[in-house]
Amino acid sequence: MRKVFIVLLIVLIVGTLSFTSTIAQESEKVFIPIGGGYGDTFDGVIAAGLARSQNGALNITVLPITYATDAESISAEELTENLDAAENRRSQLEEACLAGVPEGTTCKVQLAPIFTRPDALDEANLAFFPDDLTMVYILGGDQTIAMQVVTGTPIEEALAAAYQRGVIIAGTSAGLSVQNKPMIGGYVGDFGPESGLNAGAVDMWNSADRRGLSFGLTNVLLEQHFWERSRLSRLLNALVQPDVPRVGVGVDGYTAAEIINETTLGNVFGLYNAAVLDAETFDAAAESSFENDILSIHNVLFHLIAPGDFSYDLTTRQPSLAELPDDVERSLDGLTLPEGAGALLLTSLTEPTAGDPVLTRFLELSGGAEAKVLLVAVGYATEEDAQLAAQVYGEALGVETFALIVSPGVTTEIPPGSTGYSGIMVISPDQAAIQTDLLRQVVAAWNSGKPLLLNDAAAAVAGTFYSAQAPTPESTDDDPYADIDYIQGAFFQGSTEIKEGLGLLPIMIEPRVMDDYRWGRLTALAYEHTDSVAVGLGAGAGLEISANGAAVIGANGVFTLDLRGATLALGTNNAYVVANGLLDVFAPGETLAFSG
Repeated sequence: MRKVFIVLLIVLIVGTLSFTSTIAQESEKVFIPIGGGYGDTFDGVIAAGLARSQNGALNITVLPITYATDAESISAEELTENLDAAENRRSQLEEACLAGVPEGTTCKVQLAPIFTRPDALDEANLAFFPDDLTMVYILGGDQTIAMQVVTGTPIEEALAAAYQRGVIIAGTSAGLSVQNKPMIGGYVGDFGPESGLNAGAVDMWNSADRRGLSFGLTNVLLEQHFWERSRLSRLLNALVQPDVPRVGVGVDGYTAAEIINETTLGNVFGLYNAAVLDAETFDAAAESSFENDILSIHNVLFHLIAPGDFSYDLTTRQPSLAELPDDVERSLDGLTLPEGAGALLLTSLTEPTAGDPVLTRFLELSGGAEAKVLLVAVGYATEEDAQLAAQVYGEALGVETFALIVSPGVTTEIPPGSTGYSGIMVISPDQAAIQTDLLRQVVAAWNSGKPLLLNDAAAAVAGTFYSAQAPTPESTDDDPYADIDYIQGAFFQGSTEIKEGLGLLPIMIEPRVMDDYRWGRLTALAYEHTDSVAVGLGAGAGLEISANGAAVIGANGVFTLDLRGATLALGTNNAYVVANGLLDVFAPGETLAFSG
């Protein structure tokens, strides 16, 4: 009798453990933030659903709450258009699902036609959230409309209950943003990528009536279309706002990740990578400020995660690739002038205007109103283009200028000790078209004491190495993805051509990082040459190098990306993976110097 009791007890314990394990697995909470796009991440989304499906069935509800132009009402015409667009996405996901499930597994993908707040208040629509639901897929559009539609409605309650019982909440673009409770709503007014560091640029939804989903993530801040739309500055700006998480995750377009139980970020899938910005560990957010209305923030830990065996613990802020550093002590030496050289200014101006602070400072150093400036144009497609550009810059300077076109076919030497000019300004639109050998005479004139301003592409070649890439092309109707190789593709090892620069400074420089979406180029420089710091110039920002070091001037911030102490790897897609890089933003008035 005792043996029978023991056997029964063992069976009961094993059965209980098995039941408990099943419940734990079923109740695993999963967010899938997708940075943008659809088809490139469908396979990963379906795989995540299959791993958590029940009884050989995959049951997905597609939710278009982001689609409407008005949260309260919708015209018949717009409703028809939105239904057609949402049905198109539903059918694409269903097609991928049917192609991806094993034999014997069923796949049901239904569209919940919830576009407005009256739809979300209609309890009949709760039928789209059955007990056997596997996943909710939130479409892209406008996250602020989405939250005006569902906040405090039966649909939001149904979503919360589904998430708690283990239903995957996936969403692309705006569907990513709503997965946060404190949510980035977008830019304010006319602010954009080029001005993302400005005070007041970010529309944070972080109150009782302006927020993301009630059950959304509260320990991390999510950002969509991250590299694709140059949103690093916007995420940094958001991370320093009151009462928000101090860790941000930027997911690139056509890329996704899983966040498990609100603690583990991993299983990146799709085409590109995700970034983690940790403004908590070394008090970056706490010690940040807005100097001259531009964000100043230092010692932000910078991590990149690509497809492969890489993850990040949101609770301990620990990347899987390497242990966190104990401190951030580091130096940035050599940013001074050689003996006898003139002042050196580096800037990133694309539309010069009279009174620009960088140009004004250059004129002060070159003699003020009596200055005579040699305008050297290099890397232009034609001599006519170069002459026109020199004319535009000459008018902005407002002093006597002389244009010198430097190209393999048209070149004039500059006497090193020339007394005809009190300052030299080099302008160039295209880093890929510059031949640094043609600028040796300019360097000689600078070494002899002439103030020198290097603008845009010319600023890039001042450092030890530079990205010899053309400006980012515009996407068009004929080629809507023309910019992808230049922006997102730059995060693949070998995609960015890097050449030796003039070596005027022991750093590497990338101009126009925000407005021309050049974060991949900046990362490539830092990744491929880990003995130097990569410096990114915001549009309108400048660096003035003097005997006292390098000071930020102008109307925007200067970034430094320091991978000298980082651990590096590559994803299975050959994208850069980084643990423990350090990112800084210096505002106008600050000197480029690291503090630990």
